[in-house]
Amino acid sequence: MTAANRQPGRQKIEKLLPWHATGTLSRRDADRVEQALASDCELARLYELVRRELAETILLNETLGAPSARAMEKLFASINAEEARAPSRRRGPSVERDYARETAREKPGLTK
Repeated sequence: MTAANRQPGRQKIEKLLPWHATGTLSRRDADRVEQALASDCELARLYELVRRELAETILLNETLGAPSARAMEKLFASINAEEARAPSRRRGPSVERDYARETAREKPGLTK
């Protein structure tokens, strides 16, 4: 197989690298990526860059923290007001109640 024939296959593997880094590929695709990484040093180098970028993105997002309580209240009030203005859409429970319920499930000591 010539390098030109392998290129489309390598491009497909490259596109899978971010999903492989997060562990979200099917077993079959993960095996294909692992085989390609074992036989292609340049692809392995690229995969290491993808993993570093993922780690830096996670770290950045974790340092941002959660929005303030006031910001969340304002957001939920806006969403609820928008729902109230929607003419014919079927409305379910308020977003604020849904959020409070989810938070209470995640952190059992935080009920209203």
